[in-house]
Amino acid sequence: MIYVPPISNYKPFYIQTATDLTAWNTTTYGLVAQTQPSLGKHEVKEPYKNDWKDEHGDDEYVAQMFFKAFEFTVKFYIKTFKDTSTTPAKTAKSVMNKQVSDFLTKVKTGEFKVWDSWQETGYQKVRYVKDDYDDDIREIEDDCAWTIFSVTFKVNDPATAVTYSNQSITTVQ
Repeated sequence: MIYVPPISNYKPFYIQTATDLTAWNTTTYGLVAQTQPSLGKHEVKEPYKNDWKDEHGDDEYVAQMFFKAFEFTVKFYIKTFKDTSTTPAKTAKSVMNKQVSDFLTKVKTGEFKVWDSWQETGYQKVRYVKDDYDDDIREIEDDCAWTIFSVTFKVNDPATAVTYSNQSITTVQ
C-alpha cells in the first residue's frame, strides 16, 4: 500500500509520458514534491549575427527569438512502512526502494510533459537527467523508513505553453 502523508492544500506535481492517457501525480509512487523551483525562467539563445568589421555594432537576425533549454531539480519526500501482507514481510526500506525504482524507471523511458500545480505552469519535451537517490534512508527499525532525494529534469521546449485540464497535460492552442 502506498502511503501519502496527509498534507492540507498540497499542490501535486504531474507527469504524463507519451504512453500515458492521463497525467499522474507523483504521489502515485508515494512521492511528495517537497520543493519545486521556479519553472518560469527563460533565457534567450544568442541570435545569429555578423560582425562586419567596417560597420558599427553587430548585424543580428532577431526576427524571431529562440530560448535555451534548461534544467530544474525537484526534491521529493517519501515515507514507507513495513509490508506485512507478504510472506516474508517486506521491510520498510525494501518497500521504499521498490517505489522509488518504479518511479525512476517510468521517467527514464523518454520524453514527457510536466505540470506543477503549485506554480500553475508546465512544459512538454521534458526528460530525466539524473537523480541523487543513494539509499540515504532513515529507518525506525524495520517498521518505518523515510528519505528526501532529488531528481533533475531537462526542458527541451521552453516556449510551448501547456496546461493541465481533465486529468491531462495538453498544449495550449
